[in-house]
Amino acid sequence: MRKRTRLLILKKKKVFLIVGILSFLCLVFAIIFLLFYNYYPIESRIGRIEEYAKNDKEDYTTVGWLRVQGTNIDYPIIYAPSYDFSGMTYDFLWNEVKSDNLLNQITVSGHNILNLSSNPLVANENHKRFEQLMSFIYLDFIKDNKYIQYTANGNDYLYKIFSVAFSKKSNIKKFTREDLSREEMKEYLNQSLNDSIFEFDVDVDENDKILSLVTCTRMFGHYNDIEFKIDARLVRKGELKLNYGVNKTEKYHEIEKIMEGGENDEKV
Repeated sequence: MRKRTRLLILKKKKVFLIVGILSFLCLVFAIIFLLFYNYYPIESRIGRIEEYAKNDKEDYTTVGWLRVQGTNIDYPIIYAPSYDFSGMTYDFLWNEVKSDNLLNQITVSGHNILNLSSNPLVANENHKRFEQLMSFIYLDFIKDNKYIQYTANGNDYLYKIFSVAFSKKSNIKKFTREDLSREEMKEYLNQSLNDSIFEFDVDVDENDKILSLVTCTRMFGHYNDIEFKIDARLVRKGELKLNYGVNKTEKYHEIEKIMEGGENDEKV
C-alpha cells in the first residue's frame, strides 16, 4: 500500500515537473516572439489619415502617415505641388510625388530645424518634424531601431532600414519621380548601399519597394549639396519582423572625425 502511494506521489511530481517545464518554455517562446519576431508591431494610422484629411484644401492633399521606431516621428504626409516647403512646417511631412499606388521608390521629406550640429542629439523630446531622424547617425541607437511604418491607400506597411547615408541633393532629386524602371532601381540601390555609413544584415534588390526619408544637415558645413537620408525596404510577404545585425562601414570613420569636438545643439 505504501509502495503504491509512493508511486502515485512520484507520478504526480513528474506531471507537475513536466507541466512546469512546458509552461516555462511557453513563456520563453512568448517573450522571444514579442522581442524578436514581432519586433515593431504595426499601429494602424488609417483612422488618423482620415481625420487629418478633413482639413485638406485645394493646394494640398493628405496622402499618408509615417511612424519611425525609436522616435517621436508620427506625422501625416501631404502632397502639395504649389506649397513652399522652404518655410517652417509643424505637424506634417511631405511627398513630392502623388500616386494612388504603392510606388517602388517613395521619398518623404521633412525639416530639421533644431538638430543640425555635428553632434546631433538623440531622441530629444523637444524635437519635432524630422529632427529626431538624426538619432540614426549613432550605432547604439540604430542597433535597436530599424523599422519604419508607412500608411497609405488604406493600408499599413512596414519597412526595414538598409541604408543610412549623407547623399547629394541632386542624386536624391534624380530618383524622385512617379515610378522607376528596374535599371533605375538598380542604380538607386547601388548608390544607396555605397553611400551608407552602416552595413545592415538585410538583402535588397530591384524587385523590392523602397521608402526614403530625407532631411537637411550641416554635418559638412552650412552651405553644401548634402542631405541626410535613410532608406528602407518593404517587409516581404511571410518575412518575420525581427531585429538584425548592423555594423559601421569605412565611411563612418569620416563622420566620427567630424563629430569630434562638435557642439551639442545649433539653432537657426
